[in-house]
Amino acid sequence: MRNVRALSLVVASLLAGASSYAQTPQTGTPYTGSSTIAGEPLDAARAKTMMEFNKLAPKKQNRSALTGGFCNPVLTQPTPSADQVQLALALVESEIAPILSFAKEGGATEGGASEDGAAVNYSIDFDLDHVVLRSSNPRYGSQANGLKISYPHETSSHVWFEAKGSGSVLFIFPPVRGCSVQFIVACPRTYSNARTLDESKLTVTGVRYAISSKSDGLFQAPTGEEAKVVASTLASSRVELPQAWSSENISKGTPSASVKIQNPLDPLGAPGKMSSVSAPFQDAVEAHLEFGTTTEVRRTVRSRSTVEVSPFSLEVAQPVRIERSDVPLNPGSCFVISRRKETHY
Repeated sequence: MRNVRALSLVVASLLAGASSYAQTPQTGTPYTGSSTIAGEPLDAARAKTMMEFNKLAPKKQNRSALTGGFCNPVLTQPTPSADQVQLALALVESEIAPILSFAKEGGATEGGASEDGAAVNYSIDFDLDHVVLRSSNPRYGSQANGLKISYPHETSSHVWFEAKGSGSVLFIFPPVRGCSVQFIVACPRTYSNARTLDESKLTVTGVRYAISSKSDGLFQAPTGEEAKVVASTLASSRVELPQAWSSENISKGTPSASVKIQNPLDPLGAPGKMSSVSAPFQDAVEAHLEFGTTTEVRRTVRSRSTVEVSPFSLEVAQPVRIERSDVPLNPGSCFVISRRKETHY
């Protein structure tokens, strides 16, 4: 989660004499009273583009197939308003990385692997130009610290991540370098004696998250009035937050507030709290700033990062490149794992 700066929002203006913009007036809008938000699915247009891309043959999964502005920033700009709030600083950064448990239906979801080796946890840490994959039960000791896989520039690439037992996964990396919406495809498979990748009957049964978030706000109070700023970190119910998830400040001068949360990835093989899930599902973390009077919000600035996991059925066998050989990836279940950034100011 090293990429928060590239997608952070910094809004700066002079405390006097500078023009600024705000959202459409939110008369009577109360300040946020809960840290829980609902994860939202990817918009219909991008979701359709992503699914159609995944149905293409590997050699046709080119960057040009990600049509309709799929890689454009998800950005909402402010609308000029007569009820302006003049900001000096609004910094919001957020990131989320999932740890997914792959197991047979009813199998283990904690501690890395079930007794028969049918369950394994994988962490997926997205960045703008690469993904870091880690497994709780890698077959080779050299992979214990994970694999850093760069996104291809033009055509999808494949990575076979072997685990002990039956927890191996074939990962497909599309050419989404620099996109605000990034995704990979995970296909749980076993390597057969016939040199094919066969359905292993594993599914995503559990999830937990590593997150980071920073909200830092400062603005000028209207002349002679008290103003209020609230900095918060909000998240889905499956995302664990500390008790100190928000702070506020009220002042007739330049009120400021700041919240920073860092919840890093923990050891994958260690027992940990996993939330039971069934795809599709979405979870999010949001850095959130609210500016206004003591009674109502006049302007909101926020940065949200969302992880979404969706089932995907591979209908026909596809050749994939593994260790310099073409190996058939046989039909069966796969999962599209996406991470997207949204900034609103």
